[in-house]
This record gives sequence, C-alpha cells and structure tokens, in this order.
Amino acid sequence: MTTTNPFGLRRSPQPRRLRYLLALLATISLSACGGGDEDGDRATGAPGASTPDPSPSPSPASGDQDANSSEGTPIRITFADTVLTARLHDNATARDLAAQLPLTLTFRDHNNVEKTAPLPRELSLEGAPEGHDPATGDIGYWAPDGDLVFYYDSDAPFFNGIVRIGEFDGEMDAIERQSDDFSVTIERAE
Repeated sequence: MTTTNPFGLRRSPQPRRLRYLLALLATISLSACGGGDEDGDRATGAPGASTPDPSPSPSPASGDQDANSSEGTPIRITFADTVLTARLHDNATARDLAAQLPLTLTFRDHNNVEKTAPLPRELSLEGAPEGHDPATGDIGYWAPDGDLVFYYDSDAPFFNGIVRIGEFDGEMDAIERQSDDFSVTIERAE
C-alpha cells in the first residue's frame, strides 16, 4: 500500500514505521544512560553559592542509604559549653566519616538553613543516592565540596550531591544561634 503526500509524491509506510521504531529505541537508550539532571549535568558549587536550580521533585533512589535512627554510630558534637548527641547512619558515607573521628572542624552558616565545614578528605559515595531533600536535624555530606553539613531549617531544598549520613537526637537551636564561624569537636559517644 502506498500513500500520496500533499506534494503528490508516493511514499511507502515502511520508512515511517522504521523512523518511529528508531525514535523509540533512541529515547529508551538515552533514558537508560541518564544519571544527572535533564542535561546530564550535576549540581556543583557550595550550598550557599550560586547553584543550578534544585530538582523540582526528588525521587527516592533504590539504593537509598537512610537507616533507622536507632541504628548506626552514636556521636557527640561539642562547641563552646554545648554538647549535642546524634547518630551516624549505617551507610558507606557515614562509616567513612566515623573512621575519621574525632574531628575538630570550623563551621559557618549558609543561607540561614545549614552550617557547613570542610572535611580533611572526601568521603565514600558508594551506594549513595543522587541527592537528598534535607530536613531539620539531618546531618549531611555535600559531596561536590567535601563538606559536612548540619541542617537546622527544613527550607534547604533537594540538591544532587547531598548525602544524608545521620541525624541529631534532639533540638539543634544552639547550632542555629551560632552567627559567626565556630569550632566544633565531633567524636564517637560510645
């Protein structure tokens, strides 16, 4: 069977089916090669710096590293006269941080939602999801810059590159009140 297009040319239906099939295969193959955002890029830069727009809707990753807060490594976070307790989850990134303890780090504020400090070395990202939408009380790792992050406000958006590695056991008002750079000692509480 042949068809005639508006220009009076005859065309066989076979090439059209072939084009649709090739387009479908290309789409499937491109989606299977994904891993970043729609352009294949990942967000970079410090959490407080000018960064690409966050992903509009985070999707849970099948290899999500989050663990129950009653599991993991108990830690103590000390600054000035304040001692807070928290837990590192049982995932590769958190275990890598725990292996570096004790640490004394200098934290600074970013965007009135988080306190960050550079770590002495990068942490493992084995099994880590692409990103995370942090909540108040989360402890995270900002992989692009190698920073440890304490989230004290839930306004921090989802970003690729954030790995949730733990959470505080209680209120973190004392961290939020720190306005200047401040020194924190993190150690195992066992």
